Amino acid sequence: MMLIVLVVLICKKSRELEDSESVNKNSSKHLPIGRPMHKFQEGTQSMFRKYSYKETKRGTYDFSTVIGRGGFGTVYKAQYTDGSMIAVKRMNRVSEQGEDEFCREIELLARLHHRHLVSLRGFCIKKRERFLMYEYMSNGSLKDHLHSPRKTPLSWETRIQIAIDVANALEYLHFYCDPPLCHRDIKSSNILLDENFVAKVADFGLAHASKGGSICLEPANTDIRGTPGYMDPEYVVTQELTDKSDVYSYGVLLLEMLTARRVVQDGVSLVESTQILLASESRLTELLDPHIKDSFDLDQLQTVVSIVRWCTQREGRARPSMKQVLQLLYESSDPMQSGFIQAVEDEDYEGQLLYESSDPMQSGFIQAVEDEDYEGGSDGRGRLSGVKIPRSGPLFHSGDGRYLASSSSTSRSYCSRSFLLETGSPRSPQNILSL
Repeated sequence: MMLIVLVVLICKKSRELEDSESVNKNSSKHLPIGRPMHKFQEGTQSMFRKYSYKETKRGTYDFSTVIGRGGFGTVYKAQYTDGSMIAVKRMNRVSEQGEDEFCREIELLARLHHRHLVSLRGFCIKKRERFLMYEYMSNGSLKDHLHSPRKTPLSWETRIQIAIDVANALEYLHFYCDPPLCHRDIKSSNILLDENFVAKVADFGLAHASKGGSICLEPANTDIRGTPGYMDPEYVVTQELTDKSDVYSYGVLLLEMLTARRVVQDGVSLVESTQILLASESRLTELLDPHIKDSFDLDQLQTVVSIVRWCTQREGRARPSMKQVLQLLYESSDPMQSGFIQAVEDEDYEGQLLYESSDPMQSGFIQAVEDEDYEGGSDGRGRLSGVKIPRSGPLFHSGDGRYLASSSSTSRSYCSRSFLLETGSPRSPQNILSL
């Protein structure tokens, strides 16, 4: 009897070793990072937990708990024996594209750490199967809340806070990562909400370095990938990816949050179909989702519409940076911030000339906003009419609550390491809005 058991165990172990060797042999052909899969696993195991296939299958009730589907796989809700709740993304197939996606996402998320980015918890490899494990976001996607009748509509205040959260995440990617990153696929289905409706950006499979870097090996300008309706029209023409492509997508996302309309309907994009309403200050309320028509703040609406128009300029150079967008959102949400801006505008403000003289870029931006010939102004979209554009004052340290400055103050040197300190990326300032 003992001999039979021993033979069975030896055969089972041999099969496991053969499977492992087969995976390593086949996978190494497709790895964009140029190292065998077993080396890749060794490098990531210290950073992320390696889940077993058996516990993953059990936690998803034999992969029956589907909570989402995307271009690269299906997402399941899993509960493990330790009580943890995890979102499991099962890759569609381990083709060259699937393997690139799998490895790129792990490589990226090992470098990124911010409270408004969905965090990777681990991974699982079983023969030709690939799984990525993420923190579970109990309120699902922003898309569900905007378009599904089964979800409770979001309040005006919650929508503004979500806009701020997403802007924080993009500011971090564009300004505080080395090299700076473009997400490349900002859309409502990639914005996930936790139990408190804090928004986090997900799905980094398409992300690229926005400037020269080694985030991934395929060139950023060889294939046009993204989602129709959100995709930057300039990027489609030039095939050159910049941070302003994310800015365009963010503008579309803001418009989608205002209207709760699909970003493409009957072959027409949301940006195109709302042009007349966006250009008419007296008709702005016609844009609004009926669920929030009686509860919006007019000043904030004017600011958000102005941001939408600015972000969706046809030319990337006419669009703002995410830093500028974030500051406008903060100023529209907090009276103290507006008070500070008013002090900056006052001719007697003693630090103004010193600040502008020490930062030529800042002076250039102020001049561009104030200049009547500001590019695109004549067509009603370039000028931010309907709201007074504040001077973009200095971005104070995020620990100074008086100024509600950038939340992404993690230093560039920290971002270039494998992990980024969460304490350097505090979440959006509390009590701006009541959720």
